[in-house]
Amino acid sequence: MVEIKRERKKLTGRNFTPSVIEPSFGIGRIIYCIFEHSYYTREGDESRAVFKFSPTVAPTKATVFPLVQKEALNEHASSISAALTAAGLSNIIDISGNTIGKRYARTDEIGVPYAITVDFDTLEGEGATLRERDSMSQVRVPVADIANLVRQLVDCKISWDDVAAKYPAVQKTADGDEQH
Repeated sequence: MVEIKRERKKLTGRNFTPSVIEPSFGIGRIIYCIFEHSYYTREGDESRAVFKFSPTVAPTKATVFPLVQKEALNEHASSISAALTAAGLSNIIDISGNTIGKRYARTDEIGVPYAITVDFDTLEGEGATLRERDSMSQVRVPVADIANLVRQLVDCKISWDDVAAKYPAVQKTADGDEQH
């Protein structure tokens, strides 16, 4: 026979730990974490967003810009882009008519770690400008060395400090011109 009775007990100090495991390791969460930890804005200019992807994981490793819209500069930019592609480096060539500063900002927003600028000194055989995204510092590098140099930077075989020590820095003068 079944007996039902009402009883009151006082239980204290009873801990209950749920044993539910939620294994959510989807790619969406991983990508979100990468975005969350890589995004920042430049100091002093909150409108300049930057994705600080490591060069190893950045989808695009370098961009190539002719300084202005001139056929000779565009041809040199195309040859540098071809050399980067031959070295196995994904790159974008931007021959739009925007200012160089806007093109730098646009590539910073998508996380490209290095930018190569082809200018009139490049036509005279004095190399091209290589810019690093995070420090925004620039050096002058012979065109023949660029693809190999960016490959070594992406593969973490050398650091930007090594590059800055080896190649001449590019400084901006008061009127906006480059000085080597």
